[in-house]
Amino acid sequence: MPSYFPLKLRKCADPADDFFACFEGKAMPNGDPEVARRALAQCQETLRAYKDCMQSFVGPSAPQA
Repeated sequence: MPSYFPLKLRKCADPADDFFACFEGKAMPNGDPEVARRALAQCQETLRAYKDCMQSFVGPSAPQA
């Protein structure tokens, strides 16, 4: 996971909400020690959108103040 996780910037609220909802729904504790890893795999599309948005504001290519 990126170092900024679970940060949610207002400008990235929609992709962040989509990813967090997906992960929360898929990562319910069920006795499976791999549940979080499986949830990340199942939420790759929403995770990618979250990371793409966040990287534009907090990543190495983010505009400097």
